[in-house]
Amino acid sequence: MNAMIHRAGGLAAILGATLLAAGCANNAYLESKRYTAAGGQMERDTSNANAQFASAQVANAQLQTTVARQDAEIAENARRIKTLNAELQTQHARLTAALKSKRLTQARHDQLKRELDGIRADSQSVELENDRARMAKTQDPKAEEAKRQKLKDLETRKKQLETQLGALRTN
Repeated sequence: MNAMIHRAGGLAAILGATLLAAGCANNAYLESKRYTAAGGQMERDTSNANAQFASAQVANAQLQTTVARQDAEIAENARRIKTLNAELQTQHARLTAALKSKRLTQARHDQLKRELDGIRADSQSVELENDRARMAKTQDPKAEEAKRQKLKDLETRKKQLETQLGALRTN
């Protein structure tokens, strides 16, 4: 009888170990099933990843729009600077011609030439700032506004110089 009880105890131990092992395997299966079930962790992870991806796409689109706008502003500034420099060249030629034809004194010529050279130097400074912004690919809105204002001021100074040179033709 003792032998039977001992044998039954050994069988119970083996059966318990088998059930325990089956339970572990069963737990992994059940856990996997819960993970992949509708509304499970995999679905939540996928949903979160899709939301982050959509957010990144929106941010990327906004960045591309900003970069395109900044590139357009830089190109427009470059065009304005090029036009300004070409007009300054024309003004320089007119100034030299006025001196040769004795329509102005050497002192007045020197004064107007200094103004012309000052405008040219300032336009080169703005051109360098514009080139720096083109290479940096990031822009400071305050610096861009200051650059636009400098260009506007330079164009105003150039027009004033044109007016002074225009007065030389009538004299």
